[in-house]
Amino acid sequence: MYRAGLSLRSSVHRELTALPTFRILIAVAAFALAAALSVLAPACRGGDPAAYPVRPTDSLVAQGRPLYATNCASCHGDATTRPPLNTAPTHQADGHTWHHPDRLLVQWVLDGIPLGTVMPKWRGKLSEDEARAVIAYIKTFWPEEVRDRQTEGSAEYERQLLETRR
Repeated sequence: MYRAGLSLRSSVHRELTALPTFRILIAVAAFALAAALSVLAPACRGGDPAAYPVRPTDSLVAQGRPLYATNCASCHGDATTRPPLNTAPTHQADGHTWHHPDRLLVQWVLDGIPLGTVMPKWRGKLSEDEARAVIAYIKTFWPEEVRDRQTEGSAEYERQLLETRR
């Protein structure tokens, strides 16, 4: 009896896999999975490795200052004021922005925060270089010790990304 059930299951399996529709569904599912992975893992994409960690150079900070004032300060506040929007985190040293690697911060600026509902997506309004400039400006809010720790964490994140690409 057990063998008969097993052969019935295997014959049903053979019939299903022989159907062209079943094979097409498998191909569509594989394509959908690949597409989802490419959307959900932009932090693992290539790009300019020298772009990360973001270094707050004078020119990058000067580019980021007006972008932050125009697009970010109304929710997050600036170096001296608390966020006007209660759900927006402060970018000051007592906030948690510096706990995250630069590549993820840039991704979140451009694509929104995963599972977040308030943070708008800025892709199409800001380029990746402009988002990097905003991050460079935010880094000026932090004391040198915090900047150094955050840069160290970002560099480690980049090393780990390189390892996973091999």
